[in-house]
Amino acid sequence: MDNTKIISKIIKYIDKINTYINDINYTDFANDTKVQDACLMNLSQIGENITQIEYSFLQEHSEINWNEIKGMRNIIVHDYDGVNLRIVWDTIKFDLPILKEKLKKLL
Repeated sequence: MDNTKIISKIIKYIDKINTYINDINYTDFANDTKVQDACLMNLSQIGENITQIEYSFLQEHSEINWNEIKGMRNIIVHDYDGVNLRIVWDTIKFDLPILKEKLKKLL
């Protein structure tokens, strides 16, 4: 699969997350396991898709912290019950919009 298709998929996962949390606050998020599960699944897919991007492309675009994103995926997948919801919420609210804009520039 080519890098632009993978990046487009990642942007779609970000958009899905945004629909889940669109009208809620952190307290709502922390109390709704369905929304948590949906967001965590999509975050893990973002990290998984990054592993399919060519290494040279990742190096060329080091303005994006690819390893941090993959690291979050690893935490979600390998320590699901130990996930810190506040960090997940902050990532969704503050980091994903920035990531989306950076990714859109790569298309």
